[in-house]
Amino acid sequence: MGKDTTVLWEVLANWPITPRLVTPYKDVYRVQAIEGLYCLKEIDRKPKRALALEGIYEHLQERGFTKTALPYQSQMGRLVAQTAAGHNYVLTDWLVGRRPAFRSSDSDLIGVATTLALFHQASAGFTPPEGGRLRNRLNRWPSRFTSRLREVVRLRENLNHKPFLDNFDRAFVQYYPWILDRAQEGWCVLATSHYDRLVESARQCRTFCHGDVAERNFVLTTSGDYCVIDLDLVRRDIRVADLYKLLRDALKKRRWDFSAAQLVLEAYSDVSPLEPEEITVLYALICYPHKLAHLVLRYYIKREGKSQGWSTRKFIEKLHELGEQQRVVDRFLNDFRNEYHIGI
Repeated sequence: MGKDTTVLWEVLANWPITPRLVTPYKDVYRVQAIEGLYCLKEIDRKPKRALALEGIYEHLQERGFTKTALPYQSQMGRLVAQTAAGHNYVLTDWLVGRRPAFRSSDSDLIGVATTLALFHQASAGFTPPEGGRLRNRLNRWPSRFTSRLREVVRLRENLNHKPFLDNFDRAFVQYYPWILDRAQEGWCVLATSHYDRLVESARQCRTFCHGDVAERNFVLTTSGDYCVIDLDLVRRDIRVADLYKLLRDALKKRRWDFSAAQLVLEAYSDVSPLEPEEITVLYALICYPHKLAHLVLRYYIKREGKSQGWSTRKFIEKLHELGEQQRVVDRFLNDFRNEYHIGI
């Protein structure tokens, strides 16, 4: 973090509060003021994205969605305040509570899934304010499946011409048949699904998704509410894209326990029923080895994000960590197919 303290105090002057102490906490700032405890967060610098996010917050307020930290209006009547350097900030209440425990608590999984369903319901009918532009991932999944599969196959073929294989190469060769099987199955299920119909429905309903659904982006408050936070990556997409990310995070912590997925899907459907065609597309998203493919591409092509400074040893450890889940993942996928009648 490490923002200039002067900049932070200048930003806070946009709101009618009297701050006393500002401390960094992960990717936000905790603001202690005479009036209470607040969260100051920097959001997207792109003006069109910041304007769209401002519209998102206003839309959720109008729809009566209270399971998030909604921003305060600045003294200029805006939900987003901007510095002279073009940095955008929002100020919300500091949600007091704890992070859900996906690994050990069924009730936390149910609570988060319920909040996500309510969030998706509240998103309907959203039109960005004039000049605002929302991220758009509608109709992107098929091309992503295809391009990643093509790249992984190409990288494996390249190893046939490499005179010496390093330890990552050998691990990739070891897991490649399974990676290929999963990628091809996921691609086939998606290609024969009603994905296009789901995209059109989302487009007509003008819904949006959170974009980064994970345990870290929910808070169980002291009043017992499960609240979703960090709306920075909100985008147009089908709602099962969010469900896929929720399940991916939960299943990683539950060793791919199928009953955990059932809890999530049943809790979500109790609020907003899922159609069979949505379950089919969800299966395709879970089946496709996104994490493995992403890791391989980062090793051979471009190291970025968290992996930018990783050593080769770290990449090898991560590849084995993912690859060694083969048995539990296959068992999960088999249970999912049988329970929800997914045809291959």
